[in-house]
Amino acid sequence: MLLILTGAKIAYAQEQSAPPVTPVPKPTVIAKPTNEFPSNVPKPIKVEVALVINNISKIVDATGTFTADIDLRLRWYNPNQAFDPKTTGTSEQSFVGDDAINKLATIWNPKVAIANLAEKPLKQESELYLNANGTVIYLQRLTVTLEAKYKLANFPFDIQTLPIRLISKYNSNKIVFWQTQDDIDFSGIPQEIRLSGWNTGGVSFVPSSFKGLDGDLHPQLEAQISMKRNPASHLPNVFIPLFLVLLVPTIVALWTNTDLDKRISAWAGSILTMVALSFTLSVRYPALGVENVFFQVIFLGFAFQFLGLAANATIMNPSLEKLFGGKYIVAEISNFLRWSLPLGLIILITRVVLLALP
Repeated sequence: MLLILTGAKIAYAQEQSAPPVTPVPKPTVIAKPTNEFPSNVPKPIKVEVALVINNISKIVDATGTFTADIDLRLRWYNPNQAFDPKTTGTSEQSFVGDDAINKLATIWNPKVAIANLAEKPLKQESELYLNANGTVIYLQRLTVTLEAKYKLANFPFDIQTLPIRLISKYNSNKIVFWQTQDDIDFSGIPQEIRLSGWNTGGVSFVPSSFKGLDGDLHPQLEAQISMKRNPASHLPNVFIPLFLVLLVPTIVALWTNTDLDKRISAWAGSILTMVALSFTLSVRYPALGVENVFFQVIFLGFAFQFLGLAANATIMNPSLEKLFGGKYIVAEISNFLRWSLPLGLIILITRVVLLALP
């Protein structure tokens, strides 16, 4: 009995001297945010793109912009968005308008943007669809003004390419723009666009990449809309005044025997009128450079005028006949100039126009 009591006492003493037991905390489960880049899919993630051009309402050469109504469809796979249709009672969840934009902000998306926007979209409608298998479809109907670099050297015989450039925040190792046959069939211009002064061409898609500010290569997909300008509304603005400006001095100074001072006055008046025509042209078409067809024709007109003025002041000047071999030789030279100068001008203008034709 003594031994039992002694053992119990020793056990009690050991129990009192043992350090207190610290309770082990339960592990905390941190829920993954749904907008995290998907980690359980092959990379780069394919972002399928389809683009429809419904209308082009304006093309402005001076500002290098155009305004278009477009439908943009983006589709990608994100298993984080998969759900059990038996639980939700539907195989597809849909969101429209602000609900679509708000929902998109809470899930991972490829952060696709139009890089050549000139200003905020004039109109935007959005729809978002989440399929049970994890496929995400984002639709946008936009009215946008976009930047373009027009090449106007051949104006008004030019064909312009209107770009819509899609880029992503993510680099090329994470996502890639992709087009299936369904996307290609869905894309394009479904009907003829009626834009005054233009004829509609087709749409092509050019994938590429660009170096971002972070030094990485980012994917890029450019839709290129081909538009051909109708020159009929522009040609009379230049060629009719040009013809009249050159016709009067040509007849008066080359094909009549009027006095020298009247011939000189005819050329001088024509040159001043040509200066006014050139100024009017630069005001009407401020985006055109000196390499443009119209200005090349104007320069040829100036050259013709100064050659005619020089011929009348020298070879066709009666007081200088002896310097050029006498009356009969001057008459032969004058007859040659009467038809060779206008013919040379016509040939050169024709060459300029033919080179500008598409």
